[in-house]
Amino acid sequence: MCPIHRDGQPVTAPLGLQFAERVQIESIPRHVAGAIFEAHHSYMDDVPQTNLVHHGLSYQGQLMGAITWRYPLIRSLEYNGTQYKGDEIVEAARICIGVDFPNLASAALARSMERFVRRHGWRRGVRLLLTFVRADFDGSMIKALRDKGWHCAGKTDPGQAGNRPDKQIREQPKWRFLCEVPTESEQKQTSLTRWFD
Repeated sequence: MCPIHRDGQPVTAPLGLQFAERVQIESIPRHVAGAIFEAHHSYMDDVPQTNLVHHGLSYQGQLMGAITWRYPLIRSLEYNGTQYKGDEIVEAARICIGVDFPNLASAALARSMERFVRRHGWRRGVRLLLTFVRADFDGSMIKALRDKGWHCAGKTDPGQAGNRPDKQIREQPKWRFLCEVPTESEQKQTSLTRWFD
């Protein structure tokens, strides 16, 4: 059963009401994230095999979705003239909201990335965040986070992964969004405090 709708339809906020400060992020077990993805993710209903952490997204104490952070299967990536090694890159591999709630995904991803970087990213040496959005979606959830440093870095070529089961979604191009992570000392500078607001 879906953990979001176990007790009925969760309460949401109407469009126009400020709610971002009431979005909470907590670590959740893999099986809870998996149940949310299975019930609500439009094209990836499983949980990646190797994960760093699963975040539950809540509003007013009610579970609304999940985000999974993991190391992507990338050896290195160049962005803004800098070469990043695979262990310096972490992907928001699943971003899933199980309710009709405008702007919740952006608010939740902003809170989730802040929590991830503070609790895991700095001590692991993470320097770049990554996520993919289907090319037939406009990526508005990520574009809304430009002030947090997210930028579209082009489109991927379709193709199946050689080391995983085939999935139809891999036959579609995707937008690649990247976000450079400020170091802990950089974050303390006034110009970067908005990253953690």
